[in-house]
Amino acid sequence: MKISISLKWTISAVIIVIIIVAGYAYSTIQGMQKSVEQETERIQRIQYQALDELGSKTTFYISRPASSLLYDNDREGLSKLLNPVVGSKSEAASYYAVYSTIIDTDGRVWAASVSNDFDKLKLGSDDFYDKNRDEAVEKELSSTILSGIKTSIKASKESSAESTKCEVQIGSEKREIEIRQYAHKIVGNDDDEQGYLLIGYSMDGLNEEIASIRAQGEERKREAIDETILLALLAIAIGLVISIIQSLLVTRNIKKLSKAANQIASGDLSVRSDVKSHDEIGQLGDQFNVMADRVQALLVETEQKAMLEKEVDIARSIQTTLLPPTGAARCGCVELNGYFQPASECGGDFWSYNLLPDHSVLLTIGDVTGHGVPSAMITACAKSALDTLLNLTGPQNINLPQMVASLNAAICQAAKRTLFMTFQAIRISADGRTAEVVNAGHNFPLLIHEGRVQGVVVRGERLGDTETARYEKMQVNLAPGDMFLLYTDGLTEYMNDQQAEYGEKHLRKVIAPCGAGNVTDAMHILWGDFETFCGNAPQKDDITLMFAKV
Repeated sequence: MKISISLKWTISAVIIVIIIVAGYAYSTIQGMQKSVEQETERIQRIQYQALDELGSKTTFYISRPASSLLYDNDREGLSKLLNPVVGSKSEAASYYAVYSTIIDTDGRVWAASVSNDFDKLKLGSDDFYDKNRDEAVEKELSSTILSGIKTSIKASKESSAESTKCEVQIGSEKREIEIRQYAHKIVGNDDDEQGYLLIGYSMDGLNEEIASIRAQGEERKREAIDETILLALLAIAIGLVISIIQSLLVTRNIKKLSKAANQIASGDLSVRSDVKSHDEIGQLGDQFNVMADRVQALLVETEQKAMLEKEVDIARSIQTTLLPPTGAARCGCVELNGYFQPASECGGDFWSYNLLPDHSVLLTIGDVTGHGVPSAMITACAKSALDTLLNLTGPQNINLPQMVASLNAAICQAAKRTLFMTFQAIRISADGRTAEVVNAGHNFPLLIHEGRVQGVVVRGERLGDTETARYEKMQVNLAPGDMFLLYTDGLTEYMNDQQAEYGEKHLRKVIAPCGAGNVTDAMHILWGDFETFCGNAPQKDDITLMFAKV
C-alpha cells in the first residue's frame, strides 16, 4: 500500500505537535503540583511555628502564677486561671485550645477547663471530661499519660510539645480529633516540682485549611489540564492546517518532477521541469533540467560512439585480412610462426611473409608509433604499398634498400610527419644459405645459431622521418637449423606489476635453447615465459612476434 508524501508529512507534523504539547503539559502539571505541595508545606510550617510559639508562651506565663495557687490548694483560682485559655471553634481561627489542666506529680487533676464544643473528652483510656459530671477535678490520669508527660518534659527540661489524638463526643456523635499538647513543669519557690500544666490545641482548623489548599491545588491542576488539552487541540489543528498547506506546496513541485521523469523515461527527451521554487526542490528542478540536457547529449554521443565502434570493427576486420593467420606456416625453405596482439581495438604493428618468384622468402615486420585507428591506417598504407612494390618489381630487380626507401616515401606522403614507422625486411635465399637484412629504426633481429643468440646489427632511419632517407643492407650467412626472431618493442618494453621491464637480455636467455626445436615450440616457450613475467599488468603497446627457421 502506497502512502503519499503529503499524508506522511501531515502525520509526522501532527505527531511532532502532540509530542511537544504532551511534554509541555506534563511539565506544567508537574510544576503546578510541586508548587501546591511547597505552598502547603510552607503554610503548615508557618502555622505549626505560630502554634508552638503560642503554646510555649501560654504554658510558660500560666505556670508562674499556678505555682502559688497550687501551693495554697486554691482550686477556684486555678480554674479561673485556666478558663480564659480554652475557647470554642471559630471559622477565623486555624486552631484553638480544647482543654487546659493542672495536675500534680502523682497524676491527680487539680483544675481543668474544657471547650464548650464537646460533651465528653477522652485522653488515652481516661474519660478526662464529662459535662454531665459535677466535678472534673480530683481525678487521676492514667500512669501511661503521666509517664509520657514526665518523659517529654524531662527531655526538654521544663516544657514539651507533641501531637496526639483524643476522642471527643458531641451529643451522640463520637469522633477522634488531632490535638497538639503543650506541657510545662510547675516549680515552687524552692525549685521543687509541684505539678504540670497541660494545654491541648485542636488541629482540625489547620488541617481543614491545609485540605482546602490541597483542594484548590487540585482544582488548579484540573484547570491546567483542561487548558492544556484545549491548547493541544488548537495546536494540532493549526499544525494540521499548516502541514497540509506546506505539503501541498512541496508535493506539487515533486509531482511535476515525477511527471517529467516519467516522460523522459518513456523516451520524450524534450521535456523539462517548470518548478518555480527558491528552496532545495527548486535546485532539484534545475539539476533535473541539466540532467535531461546531459542525457540528450549523451544519447547523441552514444549514437556517434556506436557508429565509431562500427567503423572500428570494420577497420579491425580489414587489418585482420592484411595480416597472415596466426600459427605455424611454411614458405619456401622457411618454417614460420607469427603472433600479433594489439593493445586496443586496432593495432599499429604488422608482419608478413612472401614467397618471391625466385623462391626466395621475404620476411617483413613493422611498428607504427602509438596504437589505435590512426596507427592501423598507416599500417594498412605500408602493407598496401609493400604489396604494390612487390607486384610491380620483377624478381631480378628486387632491391631491398630501394624497396624500403620507396616505402619511406609512401609513409611520408601518408602520415605528413605526424606518425612514424619502424620497419625491417629480411630476404632469405632459396637455398637458405644467405640472408639480406635492411632495418629502418626497428629492433635488431635475433639469430639463434647453434644455441647462441646474436643480434644482426643494421641501422637506418624510421619510415616517415625524411623523404631523402637512404638504407643499406647486410648479408648474413646461414646454416640449416638457424632461426630468426623478429619482434616489436611492445615485447621487450612490457612492464610487470613490480615495474620491471621484460628486456632484450631476458628475451635472449629464454630463446637460446629454442633453436633445437621447431618454431611452434619456440613460440610456446617464449609466450609462456612472457605471460608468467607480466602477470596482471596492463598491456600498453602492440606486440608482434615472428619465428622463422631455415
